[in-house]
Amino acid sequence: MIETVLKWLGLIIICVVLQTSLIPLMSIWGIQPDLLLIVLFFLSIRHGMNPGIFVGFLLGLGLDLFTPAHLGQHALAKTITGCFLGSFNEKVVRTDPIFKAVIIVIGFVIHDIVFSGVEFIKNDSSLSLLPMELLTQTLPRSLYTIVIISLVYVWRFTIQPNFKR
Repeated sequence: MIETVLKWLGLIIICVVLQTSLIPLMSIWGIQPDLLLIVLFFLSIRHGMNPGIFVGFLLGLGLDLFTPAHLGQHALAKTITGCFLGSFNEKVVRTDPIFKAVIIVIGFVIHDIVFSGVEFIKNDSSLSLLPMELLTQTLPRSLYTIVIISLVYVWRFTIQPNFKR
């Protein structure tokens, strides 16, 4: 149990460091992958809904502490996203890589609907701008993230085992 917690905590710390240092350099037209949402995805489908909710809340709370203007928005969005992603627990639902990619895209959409919806309401903006935000920001960001995940997946399961021989 402790080993699992320490493994995920280490992975989260590595992703936070990469998200703040390396990922901005990988930005394409202002679009960046979200490594913390990737960690939340893998943790939630691996361990279920309750850990997804808990870790989503803690990840969001950590992000909220760095951006006081969005206090509570990250926590709410990541908690709801962790709940959704956790409902596809691998112990209950067997998923193939294509279905996981679809789940990631839907997770990004849910996250950004909650986050941007609260932002629009807070700023008295029109919610009619939300679909354009989803098309111009969320969809490219989720597809870019899927490309990064695919590269890691290919490296982990096809290239890396060949070096062990």
